[in-house]
Amino acid sequence: MIASLFTRQRHRLGRALLLLCLLSAVAPTSAQGRKSRTLQRLEQERKQLLRNIEASDKKLQQLRRDTRSQEQTLRAVKEQVEQRRQVVAVLGSEVSGLQARIDTLAGHIGRLHRREGALLLRYRAALLQLQRIDTHIDPLVFVLSSRTPSEARERQRFLTRYTKAVRQASEALRSTRSEIEATKAEVGRTHSEKEQLLSLREAEKRKLEQEEVQRSAQVKDLQGQQKQLAQDLSKQRKRAEELDRKIQQQVEAEILAAQRRAAEAQRRAEEARRRRQAQRREQSAQESASSTKGSGRGSRGKTTTPIPPPREETEPEPEERRAATPGGYAMDANERALASSFAQNKGRLPAPIRGSYSILRTFGVHQHSEHSRVQVNSSGVDFGLQSDSRAYAVFSGVVSRVFMIPGYGTALILRHGNYLTVYANLSSVSVSSGSRVSTGQVLGSVGASPDGSGGRLLHFQLWHERTKLNPLAWIKR
Repeated sequence: MIASLFTRQRHRLGRALLLLCLLSAVAPTSAQGRKSRTLQRLEQERKQLLRNIEASDKKLQQLRRDTRSQEQTLRAVKEQVEQRRQVVAVLGSEVSGLQARIDTLAGHIGRLHRREGALLLRYRAALLQLQRIDTHIDPLVFVLSSRTPSEARERQRFLTRYTKAVRQASEALRSTRSEIEATKAEVGRTHSEKEQLLSLREAEKRKLEQEEVQRSAQVKDLQGQQKQLAQDLSKQRKRAEELDRKIQQQVEAEILAAQRRAAEAQRRAEEARRRRQAQRREQSAQESASSTKGSGRGSRGKTTTPIPPPREETEPEPEERRAATPGGYAMDANERALASSFAQNKGRLPAPIRGSYSILRTFGVHQHSEHSRVQVNSSGVDFGLQSDSRAYAVFSGVVSRVFMIPGYGTALILRHGNYLTVYANLSSVSVSSGSRVSTGQVLGSVGASPDGSGGRLLHFQLWHERTKLNPLAWIKR
């Protein structure tokens, strides 16, 4: 009877053990607590972009404090707008990734709940099977009641497996419930992170809108400045062209006058030469006639008084004038010496002003000081005066002309042989046309800057014949 009872209990325990083994076979999967690589990459990209925006914002603030260039500020604003747009895009991708993660975690929670239900059903079935076993039978009696030692060992192994299966089933349920709670907590954290990112994205959108409005205003302001600049440059160009035209006219007039003087000197020299030849011919004729007449009278025994030769007219030899270049300014000996001395002092001429000064514009074509896409062309150098407000001759010479230029005040030209120096934007002059000046002599007072900046400006040019030269290559600095 007892053996039959043990046999039935053994079968029931076997079925319970099988259910428990099936319970333990439903192993819980690892909780999906780690972020995907895509989300990690987006998070790193967002942080880097925000660091870039912070750096560019500092640079923009520095530009607004220290620079006068609107173009640089506009480029910085444009760069920051683009960075802000990238941040908004990354935040959108990151929010979408977090939402996908929330959906994945929600699906995982559903699977865990289904696994928990399956574990509970099997555990309940195992408990029902165990309830049918006579619990009054002691496990030790169950083992000792075996008919053979091998059966006893088998019953012992069975009880060990049963105990282990019960423990594993309990641990599987506990682990599944813990994973459910951990996943729910991760869903909560992800929701919170998503809300923070949404708030950050809205803030970045507002900043982006503000920066775009600011950029639009700066573009309009810059366009207005460029329009005004174009008008100012047009006025300056017309004034410079007028000054160059006046100088060119004076150069041409002086070259023509010098050529006329050279031609007149040559004509006078030729006339003097012809007169001398005529006088010599006349003298020779008189001497011949006198000789013939004297010999005739001598035959009659009379003496004759010789006729003195006609006196030659002594005229000063006209000074030769010649040009150093074909069609250039015809110079006399003094002017040639002056031009040679001027050329030998290249790089050693004093500045046309005294004291401290600044160079506001250099010779030739160059970029505008504040607008990178604007080029200006200057025939000379603009000196900004900081102390002494007078202009000085850089070399001895003769004042060729004093004239007025609208926008450049009074201008004067000094001639140094076939070299010319020009001093423009004078408010007054202390010399007049034809005056001889020496190196360092005061020529006049420098006027205010034509652009209305409040400082004083001297425009200085240097010419050789009809060619404009770079004054800074001739001035000692």
